[in-house]
Amino acid sequence: MLGSLGANAEELPHKSMRLWLDPASASLRGELELSPAPASGEIALLAGLELTLDEHDGQRRIIHWQGQLPPAVQQRGLRLEEAGSFLPANAGWYPSLLDAPFSLSLTLELPPEQRGVASGSLVSDDSDADATREHYQHPRSDGIEVAAGPWQLREQSVGDVRLRTLFPSALDDAFADTYLHHAANHLSLFEARLGDYPFASFTIAATPAPVGLAFPGFTLLGERVIPLPFIPHTSLAHELMHAWWGTGVRLERGAGNWSEALTTYLADYHLDELRGDAYDTRSRWLTDLAALPAAGERPLIAFRGGRDPAARLIGYQHGAMVLHMLRQRIGDDAFDRALRELADTHMFHSAGWDDLQAAFEAAADTSLDDFFSAWLHQPGRPRIVLEDVQRTPQDDRWRLEVTLRQEANGATWPLKLPLVIATRDAEVHHSIRLEAPRKRVRIDLDERPLALQIDPHLDVLRELDAPPATLRALLLAGDVEVLAASPGSESLALQLLGQRPEAAHQHDAAALTLLVGLSDDVDDWLGDRAVSVPPEVEQRGAARMWHHPERPLVILSADAPRGLGQLAAALRHQGQHSYVIQDADGATLDSGRWPRERHLVWRFDD
Repeated sequence: MLGSLGANAEELPHKSMRLWLDPASASLRGELELSPAPASGEIALLAGLELTLDEHDGQRRIIHWQGQLPPAVQQRGLRLEEAGSFLPANAGWYPSLLDAPFSLSLTLELPPEQRGVASGSLVSDDSDADATREHYQHPRSDGIEVAAGPWQLREQSVGDVRLRTLFPSALDDAFADTYLHHAANHLSLFEARLGDYPFASFTIAATPAPVGLAFPGFTLLGERVIPLPFIPHTSLAHELMHAWWGTGVRLERGAGNWSEALTTYLADYHLDELRGDAYDTRSRWLTDLAALPAAGERPLIAFRGGRDPAARLIGYQHGAMVLHMLRQRIGDDAFDRALRELADTHMFHSAGWDDLQAAFEAAADTSLDDFFSAWLHQPGRPRIVLEDVQRTPQDDRWRLEVTLRQEANGATWPLKLPLVIATRDAEVHHSIRLEAPRKRVRIDLDERPLALQIDPHLDVLRELDAPPATLRALLLAGDVEVLAASPGSESLALQLLGQRPEAAHQHDAAALTLLVGLSDDVDDWLGDRAVSVPPEVEQRGAARMWHHPERPLVILSADAPRGLGQLAAALRHQGQHSYVIQDADGATLDSGRWPRERHLVWRFDD
């Protein structure tokens, strides 16, 4: 735990901070002691805050500051108010002075009706009737984050780790025990694979903002996010895993964001594996990536984070599939050894993709330069073509010859393609290394081959043949023609297009058309143009949205204007589906994807 981490032995500058917050008046007061004292450095604080003391004694620098944050300052995520506060690092609310890492001791004091959480491990709590007072430590920090709110505290211990929820009263009553239960299960599972959780506490705190964010020792989840039934199974695990990757082992500046790929693969995907849903997850990821427009493609090394949906597909899903292929290549044991070694050697330090490569190479005892060079630096994904298959009798055996081609805009990828051959009595498994644009492979078999399939379980990051159209296309499209089947529907289109209102008008050659309106008006529009409606959608529910299976057309149709608004609100979470059916209250009745054709299959006539 905290005292056993290797980073503790490192001699670092130390910050000791005492912080008083009064959210009711949006004011704060702080005392900061730096040891050894920085040689120099000007102090910059947010508007509304002022220094009241700044003194040196050669060994230490002691700074006091205080003030009130006006509403104009409380932006870009910074909030100090009774409903919920968040003070992010590098926002100017405290004197920074150090660009280098430092060790931290922090005492946070709040009015008794408020609770808080801060960067690092909660080491003690001496709250009383007059104030909430907590003490935090971090052995090696780059910044200080603090959050607070009118929260109820619940907690339990898992080994040496203190798990806490900090929710408003109504959320506490309904969901705190559920979150503690799932956090305990996730923590035990992750520690068994990766080693000790790197902090002494993990706090799940609510915030008015609709976010899911990870910080050292805690996560902030939106008050509207917490009640969603899938969050304890998905986002909670993801944010907890960031304690190892992102807030534990940190990102090296300018070296690419690898933590989202690793966290997605080790949390979201691993839980899907345990539930037996791994194939469905890989299918969904590859289908989502198929919706990326060419203009949105970037190399994985270029991903830095952020909210752009195209970039996130590359950083999360594309990156996780790269790690899945790496695990297939070097094996489970070497893959997990590399993860533990990376955590042991880089905890609370920074790492880049080159450090990940070195760890996996050492664990596998082989060079992986071809793999990382291609998958980090080449944009897009290859398309695999099964050109030709021949079988020939060879005395009492059979020879199978397979010709494969990869298409990737002139690039080549180091591919290991699973091959399954069906005979009368069994399946024969092979793998084909395809590292050139084209390759012919010969395989000798004891029995007559009847059929074969390349990558039947979607273990390879590649362009799918004939992927099903999904609602993800609307979330990614940069050029949308909007058609309002009912008066007033244009405003809903603006809501759907989010930060792209300039796209909400007609274009001569739009990549995608969005049709929005009340059910009867939409039905008339489609009927006048002889546009078919799939049976999965036709006249079902009170509201429905779907991507037409054969046209670049997304349709939102509802029996009432309220239903259209509920569809728009749900779209961001439903992009992986081809269609979604809702009832009058906005609850999902049905959803799914159109069937996908499988083209990497060859069947002989017999």
